[in-house]
Amino acid sequence: MAELKDITNHDSIADQINQYHNLISLTADNLQDLKARVKSLDNGDYSRELNAINEAQSKLYQALKSLELE
Repeated sequence: MAELKDITNHDSIADQINQYHNLISLTADNLQDLKARVKSLDNGDYSRELNAINEAQSKLYQALKSLELE
């Protein structure tokens, strides 16, 4: 990831935003994988955890939409 000190013009800002976009997208994907693993468990009620994952994913997708420059 580009260091913040490297931000000197529009291109470097767009690059930084794109890198954060990629990081957030990867995190959302990881949460999807976690959700699938939790759903596969058969030893308890994990609805609270699944709701928390869903809420976090929703907020990440909102952040992705906010970071779209095009």
